[in-house]
Amino acid sequence: MFDDVVCGEESLSKIAGCDKTNDGANLTVLEGSFSSGDSSYKFKLKSDGTGDIFYSDFGDDSEDFFHEVEVEKLTREIEEAIKSEIALRLPQNTLDALEIEHIRSEITSGLLEDVFWEEINQILEDPFFRSFYDDGEGGEELRCERGTVDEFIEFLELCVLTEREIISSNEDYLVVEAETDFDVAGISDCSYYTTRLGELVEIACEYYKPSGFRYDYNDGCYDRASGYSMSSESISISLAEADRVPTREKMLGMVRLKEKLAAIITDAEKLARLTAF
Repeated sequence: MFDDVVCGEESLSKIAGCDKTNDGANLTVLEGSFSSGDSSYKFKLKSDGTGDIFYSDFGDDSEDFFHEVEVEKLTREIEEAIKSEIALRLPQNTLDALEIEHIRSEITSGLLEDVFWEEINQILEDPFFRSFYDDGEGGEELRCERGTVDEFIEFLELCVLTEREIISSNEDYLVVEAETDFDVAGISDCSYYTTRLGELVEIACEYYKPSGFRYDYNDGCYDRASGYSMSSESISISLAEADRVPTREKMLGMVRLKEKLAAIITDAEKLARLTAF
């Protein structure tokens, strides 16, 4: 009785539709949906390796795409998942047709949405969609290949603390950007800069190898990846705070900086030049 309810050609047809091509051949078609940002979209997945995404409930605004999903196999996997779920519920409950249809709908839509994000979205032509769950979570946190982020920050703070003179400018911070797939780590274009700081930051980045990035909204389509730009994670060290520190603390800071530099570089002349008051 259970198999009659959930299996067979009739149940499969409730999951996958059947369309005819121009040459009369039958296609298996799965229909699903996904949410991106504040919008929801419907899509069709066809067994001939094509599919369609529909941008509106009205009109014919859609995008076609190619895929490598085995639709017939996926249809069978969905049906097996439905069978398993119903089997789990039957010993405790008597399920009517409406409840079984709800289980079908819930599992089918969930699995098809997973397939969209895992196998389809990344092969679409730009712009890609962004998952609702990705908002605010894209990117990688700042990290260092050698040492810790705290040690890297401490080194940069010593670099600023031991500057001989903080010259008044439009930039109030030393800003150091982490490495990404597109940019190397280094001092930012919007950072306070001196030749000494630039050299020290270069040494620090080569040693600690900081990396990390985030995605910032750039006024494009909110639910598309092209509406966001990759930006390096960065560290900002205040110049004003360092400028207020007493000379004695600056001298102690230079001693600590010299110790740290000595463990990183072997050029004695460079070490002396970078740590001389």
